[in-house]
Amino acid sequence: MADALTTAKNASQAKSDFLSHMSHEIRTPMNAIIGMTTIALSRIGDKQKVEDCLKKTLLASRHLLGLINDILDMSKIESNKLALSYENFDLQETVHCIYNLIEPQAKEKGVSFEIITNDIRQECLVGDPLRVNQVFINVIANAVKFTPRGGKSDEVVGSVQVRTYPLALCHQ
Repeated sequence: MADALTTAKNASQAKSDFLSHMSHEIRTPMNAIIGMTTIALSRIGDKQKVEDCLKKTLLASRHLLGLINDILDMSKIESNKLALSYENFDLQETVHCIYNLIEPQAKEKGVSFEIITNDIRQECLVGDPLRVNQVFINVIANAVKFTPRGGKSDEVVGSVQVRTYPLALCHQ
């Protein structure tokens, strides 16, 4: 009976942790969708800017759909039957999309960031692009989120470095 209670408590805690993590993950693409839509609406006469915003909104929407699919697959996670995909994906394209996804949040906070991939020799990789996106978005969004206005930080994930710094220091 005590083992069953411990198992139930652990399962409940795991669900709580999962939902907390996913709510954090969902906020990033939602903020990008809202931000890009707001920009597009404010620049409705600028076809090029609206098109750029719509492309970024589409990328963020696809990422959000992937996250929602993960939530719906929670039973697979609980039963350890979550399968990773093995697809070709372009790391530079992935990094570019993530940059575009998080940039509005960073600007709103007064922080800029760069994603440095100089040491990566292969750009076409095979793996689970959704999981790679989740890891990078989590690290980069946290770097931006926890960098105080006017502050700096450096985060490293494998051969990818994320550097945040005050927006005023940007060379734009």
